[in-house]
Parts: sequence; C-alpha cells; structure tokens
Amino acid sequence: MKVGAATDIGLIRMMNQDSYYCSSGVEDPCLFIVADGMGGHNGGEIASRVSVDTIKDFIQGNYQKPEYQKDRLLLIKDAMNKANSIIYGLSMEDPNLRGMGTTLTMALIEEERLYIGHIGDSRMYLLRNGECRKLTEDHSLVAQLIKNGSISPEEGENHPQKNIITRALGIDTEAEIDLDTLMLQQGDTLLLCTDGLTNMLDLEDIIGICSSGDSPQSISEALVEEANKKGGRDNVTSIVVKVGCSE
Repeated sequence: MKVGAATDIGLIRMMNQDSYYCSSGVEDPCLFIVADGMGGHNGGEIASRVSVDTIKDFIQGNYQKPEYQKDRLLLIKDAMNKANSIIYGLSMEDPNLRGMGTTLTMALIEEERLYIGHIGDSRMYLLRNGECRKLTEDHSLVAQLIKNGSISPEEGENHPQKNIITRALGIDTEAEIDLDTLMLQQGDTLLLCTDGLTNMLDLEDIIGICSSGDSPQSISEALVEEANKKGGRDNVTSIVVKVGCSE
C-alpha cells in the first residue's frame, strides 16, 4: 500500500491542535491515526498529541501479545481507553487543562482487514469504484439532531452549534468508543481526516481530489490546500491510504 499525510494550521487559528500518526504502510502494525484536540491553555494540542502517542506506543508494544493477536478490536479499545485515562488524569492535575479532550479516529490494517476505532467528529471514508462511504458516525450535537429528525442535513451545515461534540477522549473517566471492522479490496482508498477538512469541502470535492490518480501524499496535500482555499477556518489534517499499491 501507499500512504500520505498532511496537516496545516489553517487561516484563522493561532495553533494547530490536530495530531496524527501515519505508518509507512509496509511494516507491522500498519496504523493510521488522526486526532483533533479541544481546550484552552494548549490543552487541545496536548490532548491530541498525548492520545496519538499513547495509542501508537500501546499498539506497537502489545501487537504480538496472544490475547491481542486474536482480538484486534480489543487492542484498539484498550489503547484508546489508556489514552482516555491519561488525558483525563492530566486535566485533573492542572486547572488550566481542565476540560481538555480530543476526537480520535484510527485505522489498523492487517492483510485485507481494516479495524476501526473512533470517537468524536473526525471521520474515515472508504472510496471504492468511484463511490464514497463514510465509515464513522459523528458524535456531535448536530448529528444527533439530524438523526432524530429535529433538523435536516442541510440545516446542519450552518448550524450555530455545529462544533459541539458529544463524545471525546479525556473528558470523563470512561470513554464510549465505536469499534468496527471490514474487509478491504485491491484499489480501495481510505481517507482519515479532521473536521477542518469536512467542514470546508463537500463530498464531491473530496471524491474528485481522491480520485485524481495522484500519489497519496499529493492527494493529502491537495485536500488540505483546497480546505484553506475555501476559507481555512480550522486546523486541517488528512491521511490517505491506497490499498494494494506496491511501493
């Protein structure tokens, strides 16, 4: 497989509170993570970086353990729960960091199987045969309102409370994590991204750029550049993984 990643502070924010980790695509574990932190006094930056580093280290350190070899979703869950506990503990120790947290969306790929861990409103998409499927559910107030029919998807686009998330790592002692798994196919493209991308670009823009035939690195950079062209109102991060591509 081939991979690429890009991040940018955007045009408005004073600090990049996004963090990410991107494997080379050739070594095990094949791991990809995006996180979008929240909180003042550098809290968002700390929360996202701690979450990514903790999960990366936990998965790399425990990948070969028998109990996790037979249950990769348990590996992801335990890694995310450890990150949650560490971030929450840091926020309790320092009043300036109280309330900090982070979204986190991660992909672990083993042969043709994709394992997903997710909390918050960062997203993962699967592009296959020209079609795009969202693999994660937004844990946000607006997503809840749309789901229960209180507002339409169109009304949600410019809702004043669009940025309120209902789940995150580090904001409580327990984290409610979404886990999923599916089989990948040769030619699939995965996109992991923070909401700085999806709030700026519509799905047609994303599909068009991801279907360009360029390298994953060029696609990642093009997505970030286009988000900034459309206003760059937030930090933006993208990871692109092309499955079945040799180096």
